[in-house]
Parts: sequence; C-alpha cells; structure tokens
Amino acid sequence: MGPNGAGKSTLLSLLSGFRAPQLGTVTLDGRSLEAWTPATLACRRALVAQQEPPGFDWTVRDMVALGSDPEPALVDRLIEEMALVELADRSVLRLSGGERQRVMVARGLCQLMARRHVGAPDGGLLLLDEPTSALDIGQQQRLMRRLRWLAQQHHMAIVCVLHDLNLAGTYADRVWLMDAGQRIAAGPPGEVLQPECLARTYRAELQALGRPGGGASWLALKP
Repeated sequence: MGPNGAGKSTLLSLLSGFRAPQLGTVTLDGRSLEAWTPATLACRRALVAQQEPPGFDWTVRDMVALGSDPEPALVDRLIEEMALVELADRSVLRLSGGERQRVMVARGLCQLMARRHVGAPDGGLLLLDEPTSALDIGQQQRLMRRLRWLAQQHHMAIVCVLHDLNLAGTYADRVWLMDAGQRIAAGPPGEVLQPECLARTYRAELQALGRPGGGASWLALKP
C-alpha cells in the first residue's frame, strides 16, 4: 500500500523479474531471478499487471488458458470460481474493465496451477497490481475472499497492490506501507494501518472507526 508514485508497481516488476534491480539481488526459492530460465520461472510466479491490454480477439476461455497448456477441466473450474461462466465464450474485447480484471486474475492462477511441477514446495507466487480497481464493492469482496481461499488451499503466496485501506485491513495477513520508494512500515494490518501513520504517508486527514471483534479499524476521511 502507499500513495501514487510510492513504488508499488515497480516493486512488483522487480519481484516478477521483468525489471532488474540496479543494486542488490532478488531471489526466489533461494536462487537469484537471473538464474531462472523464463520457462521455469513461469512455473513459480505469475504477474497480473495494471490494466493489461486484451490484445487479440480471443474468447475469455482462450485468454484464461493462454500460455499454460492447461487441462480443460482446470480452465472450466477457474472460470466458475471467478464468476465468468456467462462470459466464457465472449470476446475479451467486449468486456468491461472489471470483467477483464477477473479474466486476467484467472489467467495468472491458471499459469501457476497448470505449470506446477510434481513435488513443488508450494503453489507459487501470484503478483497482482490493483486487481480490484475496476470492481464494485461486491465484486471486490468476492475476489478477495476467493484469493484468500486459494492461498490457503494451494499454499500460494499472493502479493497484492491495493489502494483501499479497508480491503487490506480485512483480507491481508501482512501489510507493507510504502512511500517514495521506501518501506515505511510492515506487519499485521492492525499494527500498520494506524490513522496517524497513514495520515502522514498519504498527506490526508483520517479517522478510525471501531471494528467489532478487534483487528484493524475501518478508516474514513475526516469531513
């Protein structure tokens, strides 16, 4: 999390291997990303970038399966889990922004699940850059619940750039707060998402609203 220009998307690009660090090394499974071939790296991590262009006139089903050579049953399952059944045979060029986002998340999941090697230590790493930005609040809730379920069921790590403080407080296990290319704070949502720290980072006036059962408070702008 962090304000515009904090470096969130740049960090995801570094973690994915699409951008090389100027200093230091990024490692996955104890190996520098530079030591991975593109094919083997694709088995362990997938990136869903911000506002990916749809490209060609593919159907939703073809887009989900793109580059993974998955079993049809896996594609069908992901289409159902991402609430895309009614859109499965529609062209991706005819989708709304929110529908396209769900397709791209399904494609990233399909890449990891279809390419997972027997004996892999876990379900891999899914990197998502603002996957909820074009979704209404109901779709946001359903997507974040689904991502938490997938992370638990498939032992998958999910790194997600979010602008919605309350989504992060509700669904994240850990939060990184960034500003000007630096990590300002890190830890459980209840520790990081404090109004004073967030107000300084975002240059905004915030107030905390109590949450039943504890955890991170809901946050709102002061009128």
